[in-house]
Order: sequence, then C-alpha cells, then structure tokens
Amino acid sequence: MRRILRGLVIVGTMPLGCGDDGAAPIEPTSSASSESSTTVPGPTTTAVADTSTSSSGGSSSESTGEPGFDLPTVACGNGFVEVGEDCDDGNDDELDECPNDCIFPCSVEWDLVRSGPTQDSDVYGVSIASDGSGGSYAIAYQREINVDPKGEQTIGEVSTLVVALDDTGAERWSTTISAEALAVRPGAVTVDGDGVPYVSVTREVADAGADVQVLRLSPKDGEVIWTHDIVAPVVDGDDEAEALAVAPDGTIIVGATIAVAEDDDDAWVRKLDADGIEVWTTSFDGPSEVQYSTDNAGPVAVAGDGRVALLAQAYVDFSSAPATLLVYEPGGGAPVLTWTPADDGGSQELTPIGVAFDADGNVYAAYQRITSLVRFWVVKLDADGEEVWLFGDDHFLGRGLDWSLSGFGVGANGPVLIGSYPTTDGSDGWVEAWVAQTDPDAQPLCLFSARGDGGGGVLPPGLFTQAAAVADTGKVLAVGQWIDDEEQALWIARFRAWGE
Repeated sequence: MRRILRGLVIVGTMPLGCGDDGAAPIEPTSSASSESSTTVPGPTTTAVADTSTSSSGGSSSESTGEPGFDLPTVACGNGFVEVGEDCDDGNDDELDECPNDCIFPCSVEWDLVRSGPTQDSDVYGVSIASDGSGGSYAIAYQREINVDPKGEQTIGEVSTLVVALDDTGAERWSTTISAEALAVRPGAVTVDGDGVPYVSVTREVADAGADVQVLRLSPKDGEVIWTHDIVAPVVDGDDEAEALAVAPDGTIIVGATIAVAEDDDDAWVRKLDADGIEVWTTSFDGPSEVQYSTDNAGPVAVAGDGRVALLAQAYVDFSSAPATLLVYEPGGGAPVLTWTPADDGGSQELTPIGVAFDADGNVYAAYQRITSLVRFWVVKLDADGEEVWLFGDDHFLGRGLDWSLSGFGVGANGPVLIGSYPTTDGSDGWVEAWVAQTDPDAQPLCLFSARGDGGGGVLPPGLFTQAAAVADTGKVLAVGQWIDDEEQALWIARFRAWGE
C-alpha cells in the first residue's frame, strides 16, 4: 500500500527571546502537500522509497492511451504535484507559497511504514542512528498478537526488531532479538565510524527482574558479533537500557538505569571498547537522602574531545525529579559539569529528551514537562558550563499549544527538534509529526509538520514520533509509530536538511 505524507511548512527567522519567554512565534507562510513513496511490507519484505527532490530536464510526454490527451512533461512548474515534489503551482513566482524547486525546506525526503508480524501486533520505533554513508538503523518494540475467528487473542512476548535501511529508505535486512517466554525490550541503537551497529536491550530474567545487554551486530546481515551484560548489584532488580553513543576513538558509551538496592535506582554510564570489554563505569545518585530514590538514566552523547554527557532524571522527592545534565572527562570519574534547570514555579518532574555536543564543544540538553499541557525547553552551555541561551516551545509555536518533544540532536546547521502534536478538523482529531531546525544561535530556520495517510479509518493515521538522529549531512532521521483504527506500524522518515 502506498503512503503519502502531507504537511504544513513554516519558514522564517526571528530574534532570540530571553529564557522561557523565547521569541514571537513564526507565522505560517505556506501550506505543503509533501509526498514520499512507501509500502507496508511484512517482517522481512524490502520497501523501496522514492528520494528524488525534484523532476528536472523533462522527458517526452507519455500518452494515456486515450485519444486527444497526453500527460504533461514531468517537471517542476507544470502545475502537477509529482513524485519527488512537495507542491507545484505552475509558476515561477518567488513570493508565493510554493518554492520554485517545488520542495519545501526541511520536508520529508522519504518515509517507510512497516507493519508488524500481524495486523493486530503492537510495533513502534524507539531509536534510530545514521551509519555515516546515508544508511540508517532503527530499533523497535514488537509484540506479536494473533486473533482467531472467534476474536480470542494470543499475545506473544515483547521482542526487539532491528531494521537496516539504505540511503533511499529501502530495507536492507531486519532481525529480531527475542527469548522464549521472556521479554526483550528495545533500548537504543548507535553506529560507529565503520558503519557497525550496536544495540542495547532490556532482557527479562526468568526468576525475576530484568538485565541490560549490549550487542554488536554485523552491518551485513544483523548477525550478533558479541554481547556485553551489565551485572547489577541487585540480582533481581529491574534494570533498564536507556541510551548508546560512540566516542571518536570507537569506544561505546552505554547509559542505563540500574537497581543498586531495594527501591534505589541509579543512573549508570559505562564505556566499552570495540570488543565489548568494560573500560570504566561511573554512576549518578540523586540528591534524595531517603531510601526510595529512583534516579533514571537518559540520553548520552560524546564530544569530539571524548567528553561524555548524560542527561539524567534525578529523584528529589515525590513532586520533584528534574532533568540533570552531567558531563564527564573521557576517563570517567566524577562529573566535571552539572546543570539543573532553575525552578520556574511549575512541576519539577522534567523528562530528559536529548543531549548533544557541537563541533565547538558546546553542550545542549533538551527536556520536557508533561502536565495538563506539555512544555519543553532546550539549553546551550559552553564548555565551562555557562548558559549561552535557553528557549522553550513558545520560541517556535506560541504559548498554549500542546506540542510534545520526542527527539533532539545537533547537525551541520545547528539544533534539530522532532515531536508530535494533536490536530483537529473541528470535530475529530489525530496526531501529526513535526521537525524544526535552528541555527547555532537558536534562530529558527524551518518548521515542517507531516500528516499520515492511508489506513482503514476515516481520519488520517496518527504519526507518533519517538526519537530522532541527525546525520553528518544535516539530514534528520525520525522514528516512531504510524497508527489508525485497524493497524499499528513502525514509521521511519528522513527529512531534508535546511538549505538542501
């Protein structure tokens, strides 16, 4: 089945506002109808997606077979929206809504909607990474569900699906990490400089609890090369795989939430060499002095000089668990930089979303507050921990909109944000995906939203984003879930870089 994404694109720049107030929101300047070709294959079917940015040059008109009517030459400017185009208004007016190359800035280049083992199965993407040569790897939560003719369900255990894609968005291979009668939940995926993928998972233990495992896979076919198990202090603790990153020297940084005592979890950071051998481990225990202290690891990142950043959630008390940025030297040990958002009077239960370094050594952290209205923020700190800027969701969108943030990264142009938001036609609602790109000074460059199409429902399918990654080229990868009334599916997309 072919899927089409249609979206709204908003383009502009503005001065940076101060702190939480941000700046005046960008006003919409045009509406987009962005297309990308996809299919819905089964677990091992390859999906080929069109990635042309525009049709140019032209070819001879193709006859429809009906006398007196020929299709127009395939080209931007002919008034027909064709494969590889986001719009086509048939003119070369530089001031109207449709760009003269028929491509909206930061729009969808390709996307893939991939079904689970059955139509009733649960499946959604949780992490994605670029392999540095245009390809990518995504991992997904997958639970096979079968329904017999009487409506009785047979529900399988959770497994981790790994999907490798080439530069066009076509699936190269897929593999499933599973265990008989035990759950294997996805954690994160990363790729080293040689294009080798690493995956972290949370494995349910037969007796009780869950452990964290890291796997190195073959980039050729997904075969497991080695595994590394994190042995926690509590044998039956519920440990959780959270994040992975690759250091410039090829070592692997693992972020995990580890049970260290009853009702006491800490955020662990571990460095592994390329053979899966532990180099060092450090942990973070939040400020709470009571026995119940559930600190959580979050995303990790590595700077060009080898420094490691962890964005954790530190337990303070039942009403306060702020996102906390920790930066470590390449050799581990105690953090050399710690930063926590200032108390703004609202809920201090702040969820870590993303952390990143730029080429100049600045560190960024993105975090979110979920109450009756979702709010999110991004901060930029210099190498000494001094705040360069801080902006909130209203920097793009205007206060009071329920747009959530699910992914963050820093690319060649600057910070990139990915999320979802609820929309409506006045009577019924659905969920759409959005991507925003800024320059290093947080000046907004573009904001593009994508709407799912297809499915068996009257309303558009929902696009729920879960994570993002930024390739060296500035292209943005997103992963999440496509869902309608009849089916859930893994959704993967690549958005164009600003200025492309």
